[in-house]
Amino acid sequence: MSDRDGPRRVEDALRHVRRELGAPEPSHFTEIRDSWAELVGASLAAHSAPVNLRSGVLRISVDDPAWASQFRYLADGLVEALTERVSGAAVREISVVVGRFQNDGTASEDPAG
Repeated sequence: MSDRDGPRRVEDALRHVRRELGAPEPSHFTEIRDSWAELVGASLAAHSAPVNLRSGVLRISVDDPAWASQFRYLADGLVEALTERVSGAAVREISVVVGRFQNDGTASEDPAG
């Protein structure tokens, strides 16, 4: 029986699973969310919010299709900015959805669109 077969701490097991799935450290998404206005500017930040980060794809929710077009136009530059600012997040793509915003600044996807 090797050390791998023995019991593990839950934290270590979850870290291993996260690495296997290619998921970033939770702190990377938090850093993106917390610096959102600095990354995209006040105008874009007022109409958007990062929703999640999975397998290198940052999903952004916007409150109007016009802002979705703006993000799609700026996607490559945003990926570069994220790579410089939060390199460990390994963002390689931006996905934009039109959604609804909560009063606390978070976003949820609009099931209709």
